[in-house]
Amino acid sequence: MIIVREIDPADLALFDEWYDALRTGVVAGREAALVVGREALGFSLRTPGPLKRRIAVGAFEDDRVLGTMLFEYRLTDNLDTVEVEIDVPPQHRRRGIGTALWHWAVTRAAQLGRTIFQSEIGVPGESSPGSAFAERLGFTVEHVEDHLVVPLPYDEGRLDELRWSAGTLDGYRLTSWAGVCPPEHQQAYADLHTAMDEDVPTGGMTREVVPWTVEKLQASEQRVGRNYLALVTMAHTLSGAPAGYTLIYLPRADAEHAQQDDTLVLREHRGHNLGTHLKLANLDQLAKHRTTQRFLHTWTALSNAPMQKVNARFGFRSVEQNREVELTCPRLRPAARALVVDPDDRILLVRFEFDDGPLWTTPGGGLEADETLIEGLRRELREEIGLETPDDPPHLWHQEVVAEGHATGYDGVLNDIFLIRTGPFTVGGTLTEIELQAENLHGHRWWTLGELQSAEDRFAPRSLPSLVESVLRNGPPTTPLALGL
Repeated sequence: MIIVREIDPADLALFDEWYDALRTGVVAGREAALVVGREALGFSLRTPGPLKRRIAVGAFEDDRVLGTMLFEYRLTDNLDTVEVEIDVPPQHRRRGIGTALWHWAVTRAAQLGRTIFQSEIGVPGESSPGSAFAERLGFTVEHVEDHLVVPLPYDEGRLDELRWSAGTLDGYRLTSWAGVCPPEHQQAYADLHTAMDEDVPTGGMTREVVPWTVEKLQASEQRVGRNYLALVTMAHTLSGAPAGYTLIYLPRADAEHAQQDDTLVLREHRGHNLGTHLKLANLDQLAKHRTTQRFLHTWTALSNAPMQKVNARFGFRSVEQNREVELTCPRLRPAARALVVDPDDRILLVRFEFDDGPLWTTPGGGLEADETLIEGLRRELREEIGLETPDDPPHLWHQEVVAEGHATGYDGVLNDIFLIRTGPFTVGGTLTEIELQAENLHGHRWWTLGELQSAEDRFAPRSLPSLVESVLRNGPPTTPLALGL
């Protein structure tokens, strides 16, 4: 039985197991996969910032982590999107673990009212397990970058040739620093970050660009500085106007890899070899601060021909594609429900009354935005039928229905249905009959399997009798079964 749940990053032993599974899944089959460091990711998860929420999710079997997911969403902008990264070690693939993690993501996004899923996938060839999985889910590739690598320490002969070919830097001056931006350059540096966000190719990805302020810059540098040394070179005109910058991140706890991040030359200053001069000056900084790092990574859009040429001159070679993918989903009302089974294998169903007639379904109801599935299930069952929920009930079915009329204000419904076996109990929750009827709920009934199979009533899901038969005969599935109407 696979159980998907959030992990507590403050549980260091559990976090380490989760991180090891994440890393194994990320690097499998890739020549130069870059994985966020254990310390950096742990710090980010344990000390959330004001702009983004990151959740670590694990797929467990017998308390072992078999698969991982990072689920992220911004708190002040891009309020329709979530970012999802699912990683499963090769030995655990093709068991439905990635799909179970994806179902968790769909439900949590629905709780947040977000409908746009985004992800990045490193693809070393024409395809990869990750890209094939994303395609099956319906993601489309919206932007492609080359993931490029050059060995360190840098070839001094190549650098000398680049310095000679770049010539003299006329009309500009360069300023370099390691760490936080000097106060006198903060406003210009923030403005350049905004220009970078507006200029960088993103293809068809849905992005809301939010201007950088000095305060945002300071907060970002404070968080980043805990795990990375930022190496920056900025270009100014002789009159002091900013013209461009380049940025390298040197991880404090990664002995292998450094990251060439942004390089920007403002449009009105292009054509003067300024990008080459910026990179050369920042590589001088890298030589001073580098310890054991053996590779410098960068990413450049396939459509960015000028920067592709610059990177080629600097000796970078492509090791894989970085594909940015996106999927827009309908707005569904999320709910947690239970298949309640008594010692005689009778099934408890509740009856809803709608304009088109009665409908029998499993007890449960809509999730609130800040609830986990089990928390929501526990609350709903207490309110409707007065039943306590165990900590880890088997997750039977994940049902997505896109159709009008199923939930006011939504495009359909999303039901996660769990199995609860119970002893005899008197059905009666904390809600009154009047309160239940206000939600169109008009009673309940225990059903035998034979009664379900012979009934002409409407059920939700429609195939409920055959689904119940399978559970009673074979037990719960290893991973939740995906259902439609």
